[in-house]
Amino acid sequence: MEVQLRYHRRSRVEQGPYRSTISLAPNLARERVFFDAELRDPLRLREALSALHEVVVSDLRFRRRDKSAYEAWKKRQSEATATLTRELLDASRVAAARELVGRALPPDLEALHAEKSRRYWGARATLARALLRDDPALFRALAPLDPVITVAPDVVFLEAFSRDESSYGCLYVDRESFVGAQEASLGTTNVDYSMALFERLQGLRTYRTTRFSIDPSGFDVDVEGRPEHREEKVELPASWLRGFGQISAVSDLATRDVPLEVSALYSILAFLGRHREKTGPRALVFELRPGKPTTIVIEPWGQRVEVRGSVYEGPKEEDVKVWGRRRLFALARLLPMIEGLEVRLVGTGLPSVWIAKMGELRFVLALSGWTANDWANSANLDLLAGTLLSDDAIVHDAARLLQVERSASARALAERLGVDERRLKGSLHRLAREGQITFDPVLGVHRFRQVLDPRALRHPLEEEPIELAKGKELYLGARVALERSDAIAGNKRWLSAKIAGERVEAIVDGDGLMTRARCSCHHFHVNGLRAGPCRHLLALRLTAFGGAELRLQAGSLGGGFIH
Repeated sequence: MEVQLRYHRRSRVEQGPYRSTISLAPNLARERVFFDAELRDPLRLREALSALHEVVVSDLRFRRRDKSAYEAWKKRQSEATATLTRELLDASRVAAARELVGRALPPDLEALHAEKSRRYWGARATLARALLRDDPALFRALAPLDPVITVAPDVVFLEAFSRDESSYGCLYVDRESFVGAQEASLGTTNVDYSMALFERLQGLRTYRTTRFSIDPSGFDVDVEGRPEHREEKVELPASWLRGFGQISAVSDLATRDVPLEVSALYSILAFLGRHREKTGPRALVFELRPGKPTTIVIEPWGQRVEVRGSVYEGPKEEDVKVWGRRRLFALARLLPMIEGLEVRLVGTGLPSVWIAKMGELRFVLALSGWTANDWANSANLDLLAGTLLSDDAIVHDAARLLQVERSASARALAERLGVDERRLKGSLHRLAREGQITFDPVLGVHRFRQVLDPRALRHPLEEEPIELAKGKELYLGARVALERSDAIAGNKRWLSAKIAGERVEAIVDGDGLMTRARCSCHHFHVNGLRAGPCRHLLALRLTAFGGAELRLQAGSLGGGFIH
């Protein structure tokens, strides 16, 4: 998908002896969004934005180490290149100085600069398209996408994905953290981001008053042809869009909410910083025991970290493993400021959400099950949910109401719309998958936030996982021979069936969420439930919960199976 970005200048940090300004350049190709206010505590924001930066540049995918002979060759080449560069640079400076002696600057210098800039950004866009087509991994490493920022009535929040698309960071800044008058226009836009901006942010100090500004000036002037004007068309990976939609899926799944002490996270990061595992397993094991403090085991060393000061209040005893733990180093700079910490676990090998509360700031770090299991491709969180279907009328009404109210809980939305909350969830999840809303896990509300123009999102987000599509085909083709459906303790049901030659069993709750399952197919043998239910389990669940509603939509299955 081709997305247009237009910035009238670069984002920057302007510093004077008594005042600093964080001035972010919004995307002029989107709606007019601006904000301007003075920060109460600039250091907190500096550290939080630095943590978000760690998420943006994070790429922990496995790479083989280079051989020693290659390293020696590279060193020799580097020294030769450095020597040649110095010689050529000195020669070019001398030649340029001779040409400029006694000569005035050309009158059309700005026009020439603008033309060269257009050529440069055009070549860059062409290169980006070629990389995306021929080498997507290199494209993501060289061209991380600009963060998304939203101005809401109560908060300003920034969202970003890591380069490897396995980590998602969101920084919420309460509007109460700003002092004095605030100028704002609500909405969502991209903001220009660069390494230079990150480096300038490190210069923020408490002895200088600091303003935070999303600069609206580019909307009011003709920026075409100006030296700092930048316009490009980026080939946006569909996986990036699907990833934003998958994030909200975690909020509707049953999670284990585990309160943590900051000292526990510090102990984990300190231990991982001193030790490097050479063999597996490489998991963090949460030993959850109702009424007792949580213990976290760092494998493979068996190092135990006990979470003091709180007890686990979940319903049952279990162990939950999560991988890709080194991504937690994104939170390292926040440790001195964290006042409350919580992790929400979906299950073994499934995503986890780490929530750091820092007074008027909140940082949400969502991690996929492991580093190679990114949000968009492997996690398939929508497969783990129930079988509620979206309703076009409810989707339309919920979107319009959230656009006006900007945020609301599912219960409040259900009451305002006069619909059952369980029916509403499917429509909210569809809006989340289409990038129209997001879920705030701290306040428990859905927020109106359009990642991109909804007309541009329709095509890539209609692509369904193959297991989901095949599961619908089995259900609609009457290939499910349901043998047993018995009520068991805890308002759950035990289902047993034979589907397309496979033996299938599952325990599901009232919403169709699978807590335990078994299937004789190859997909389940390899993945279990970590990559979502197989097609046979999905067909079984549809038989028990989907019913006639899906059969009525048999002619148009795309985008309908959501919880």
